[in-house]
Amino acid sequence: MQALNGHRAGLRPAAAATAQPAPAIDTILADEHSGLQQIRVTRHPTFGGQLYLDDDLQISESDSAYGVAMASPLLALRRRERIAILGGGDGGVLNELLRSLEPLGDMPAELTMIEIDARVMVLSRRHLPATCGGAFDNPHAQVVVGDAFAWIDQARDLDAVVYDLTMDPVREGQSRAEFIARIVARIARALRPGGVLSMQCCGHGLHDAGDRAARREVLPLIREAVDSHFGERCEQDVLVPSYRDLWTFLSARKPG
Repeated sequence: MQALNGHRAGLRPAAAATAQPAPAIDTILADEHSGLQQIRVTRHPTFGGQLYLDDDLQISESDSAYGVAMASPLLALRRRERIAILGGGDGGVLNELLRSLEPLGDMPAELTMIEIDARVMVLSRRHLPATCGGAFDNPHAQVVVGDAFAWIDQARDLDAVVYDLTMDPVREGQSRAEFIARIVARIARALRPGGVLSMQCCGHGLHDAGDRAARREVLPLIREAVDSHFGERCEQDVLVPSYRDLWTFLSARKPG
């Protein structure tokens, strides 16, 4: 997750109760402030390399299920020429898209990942190889260091957008409902008719009442915003190992 841009490091919502500080048994591999956020990378004896941003767990090397859930809705698209990933600085979603699209034999002409914090990518490449693989160096991928929200405002005629950012408001005084409605509308505008949105939503809060309460607020807002611009909404609940929780992922198709 990322603070600037509204992404708490470009990844999960702040309301992840399963995002707990690393236990003392972890080995700290990196701990620095990038100028945008505090980045900490540890090695867990069970989950492997783990990325924390401002003390919130983003992803672990054990969590390939996260990338699979985000990438899989794109595989049924007949046209996959122009794909954008908003956020995703750990490289996991980009890596999974490259891995799963290559056997289909029609790699996108434009596969762009937009992440605001270059240090997240540098440290993920160094310490989370099982997550990012060689994605950042793949010739089919274009990595843009910049504001994903500003980028999507300029984009048009995309075949798919993968939203790997926060559900928290990006501006002071902005409500969560306003933020979610606005970003979904901006993504819809950037997609061609028939284009697909894939996004992470929130956890179930299996072991945390606060997360369950956050889910009751966030998920209806996402559904309402998505249904205003998209059809064929589909949700999947996936166990992400290091979150120790089920996570809800959503996809939908722009009419036309």
